Amino acid sequence: MIRVLVEADFLPRLGLTVGIYVLWGVVFLTLAESGYTAANPLVAFPVLVASVLFGIRGSVLGTGMGVITVGGLHVIGGTDSFGVLVRGAHPINIGVLVTISLMVGSVRTYDLKRRTFVGFGSKHVEQRENDNSDQYVNELDAIGTEFSSLAHRSLDVSRISMCAMSHIGRALRPDFLAISIADIEHRRLKVEQSVGAHMLGFTKGDIRSVSESRFDQLATGNLRIVGHQDLLRVVGESHFAASALEAGMRSALVANFENADGELIAQVWVASTSPDRYTDADARFMLQISDHLKSAITNGRNSESLVQLQQHLVAQNELFAQMQDGVENTEGALRLSHLQLTELSESKTQFMSEVAHEIKSPLAVMIGYADLLRFDVDNIGSEQREFAASIEKTARQLAVLVDDMSDITNIESGHFTTAKELHDVSKVVYSVVEGLKVSSKDIEGRLQIPTSIDECEVEGDPARLSQVLTNLITNALKYSAEDQAVEISVDSNDARVRISVADHGLGISPEDMEKLFTPYFRTMNPEAKKRPGTGLGLFLSKSIVEEHGGTLTVSSKVGLGSTFTVELPASADSSILTAA
Repeated sequence: MIRVLVEADFLPRLGLTVGIYVLWGVVFLTLAESGYTAANPLVAFPVLVASVLFGIRGSVLGTGMGVITVGGLHVIGGTDSFGVLVRGAHPINIGVLVTISLMVGSVRTYDLKRRTFVGFGSKHVEQRENDNSDQYVNELDAIGTEFSSLAHRSLDVSRISMCAMSHIGRALRPDFLAISIADIEHRRLKVEQSVGAHMLGFTKGDIRSVSESRFDQLATGNLRIVGHQDLLRVVGESHFAASALEAGMRSALVANFENADGELIAQVWVASTSPDRYTDADARFMLQISDHLKSAITNGRNSESLVQLQQHLVAQNELFAQMQDGVENTEGALRLSHLQLTELSESKTQFMSEVAHEIKSPLAVMIGYADLLRFDVDNIGSEQREFAASIEKTARQLAVLVDDMSDITNIESGHFTTAKELHDVSKVVYSVVEGLKVSSKDIEGRLQIPTSIDECEVEGDPARLSQVLTNLITNALKYSAEDQAVEISVDSNDARVRISVADHGLGISPEDMEKLFTPYFRTMNPEAKKRPGTGLGLFLSKSIVEEHGGTLTVSSKVGLGSTFTVELPASADSSILTAA
């Protein structure tokens, strides 16, 4: 504040001095009226103010004005005006205080003489006297050296900026100083430290984008000294110039600190109420500290990034630990669920096995007695024999279902086995076809099979393969019209034996194809749902074929029919003979 008053224009300083004298006069009259005549030394107060604001001239003029004012005030107060000044100790007191004011004025006058303003091209620069310029430069060098030794002692960007503020303030003695630190990742600048006058956009905590700062006319280049006329000239193109002039600043020094890639690291804004305050010596000081300031801030930023990364890693580790705990808890729950499901599956398997065993015995009795009744022509009529035949047929179907469920149970429990032996597949095919024709006279004309098939020997279980073929052929008959043929073909080579069953029936949709061989699956085709079935046959067939080392595949088109193909590995000892 004192510096601002000292360097203010003449009229503001004169007005302040006169105001101080008026204030002192009021106080003096009040004290004199109360009989406190020792108030005379108060003359030193306005005298000291005058000496500070106007130097030695202010001291002399202030002393004279003080003496005249004291006398005038005594006249106004009805006392002996000048007699009071020369009686008692008052002259001594006043003399001492006047001497002090003379000393202050002399120091002020000496300081004013240190500076004179001279023209330098189109701009004015502040020029110290030659006998003091070396001393000033040495002071700046000493401060710069001190900053260089202290800048790297901390990795905290805030502390680094405070250190820079302290040393720049000591060196340049500005009326306003702000340091903005760049956040390269987010392309913005934040005012880390700010002291002095309040300037909109340049106080601590204010944030601007890097591009906005770059476009400021005063932020072009690495370093720029700006006089009062320069501020006035760019006020419409510079946010800083507008804010500085509004805050009473009349000169400035602006420095940009960039890394090797040209990215902005920091900006320093310095301003003064004096016009053309800063010189080339001040600019050299900023250049002197620039490398250390840039490296210190860069190191601080890197340290902050490492700390953030470390914190992120710690957080990730904590999250991973929580996830691991969750996985372990889930794993424990899954193990418990698996154990429970295993126990349930074993219970279900045991139950199904016992049910199948319990059902088989009464079914065998039903089939046996129904068969006897069907051929008892002496005791029952033809209608009763037909009833017995229906009972036998239904019981046999139920027996097949029980066998299928028993097989499913064995497959799921891992107890499914086959009794493999070397045999001719063609004989199995003929046997299955003949058996189906005998069981139902209606299908005899629909089954088409070659009159002769090459001998195809495989290592397998004839009963199980017969079960597969029976299921495929009955499915083909079931899902095709009563007048549509079912074609059965067999071919072989040295490596494999292929058996195909083709129909021209409903066909299978692509959606159903994906689940076709899963147990208990039933097609979503409404027409196919009208046919009876359990959804076990194809799953059993595929399991049996794969148990033999073969494959069961299907190709189908909706409305055109389906072809199921069984491929089995041929026996190494088989001989392919052409039937006569």
